Amino acid sequence: MRMIIDYDSTPRAQRKVCEAISKEYQIPVEGISGLAADDEHYDEDRKAQIDEVLTMDDIFITDDYDLAQTLLDRALSVISPKGIVICSANIESLLYERFLNQKQPSKPLSQEAASRRHHDQIERFTTILLDLIAPLNTEDYQ
Repeated sequence: MRMIIDYDSTPRAQRKVCEAISKEYQIPVEGISGLAADDEHYDEDRKAQIDEVLTMDDIFITDDYDLAQTLLDRALSVISPKGIVICSANIESLLYERFLNQKQPSKPLSQEAASRRHHDQIERFTTILLDLIAPLNTEDYQ
């Protein structure tokens, strides 16, 4: 098992969470990044890097829902840095929500609310990641 991080869409705080968990559980972390976003080969470069390394035993972390949709059947799990497990059951609603937000952006949050949301997202992300990789203690169930 490895954690593969899409550096182009994963915030630094969540990358640090991945690095800390990687050290604690001895799970390799690999980063994927395209070239400059204005490069015409950006998507192809990123997908080629992913094709080289991704296996069904890996956890892929990205906030790019289009990319996530193409990887659902090729990874153990695809999760968003916002703390969402992306799966075939919710990808359409995530894409539609993104579409609606692009058409009519939400009102800006206060600094306190934005900070609280950021903290909550990191907490959810950490919990989900630990649930995916932490060994299950079966002694608790005997």
